[in-house]
Amino acid sequence: MFQFLTTFNPAPGCDITWQVMLTDLDEYKGGGTYFRSLRKTIKLRLGQVLVHPGELYHKGIDITSGIRELVVCFLDGFDPEIMDKSDPKNDSVENEKNIFVV
Repeated sequence: MFQFLTTFNPAPGCDITWQVMLTDLDEYKGGGTYFRSLRKTIKLRLGQVLVHPGELYHKGIDITSGIRELVVCFLDGFDPEIMDKSDPKNDSVENEKNIFVV
């Protein structure tokens, strides 16, 4: 069994990040990707892809049961010139629980 780092903000230069969900929502509890700038946690359905600027602060939310599997990729060399101006003081557990299923 692997344990994955749940808080991740890539080093500067990671221009685009994308994830492909390999697990159905009913196979795990918890989880999702929290975005500070949105103040929301995004949960994907099986087969969906989430693409976002790598510079945006984001983190994986803990899985409370089951297994969540996904592929995460990083693309460098494309500069979308999007700066994350979100403020850490706006982080809260309440915002992380603001879940949006796409």
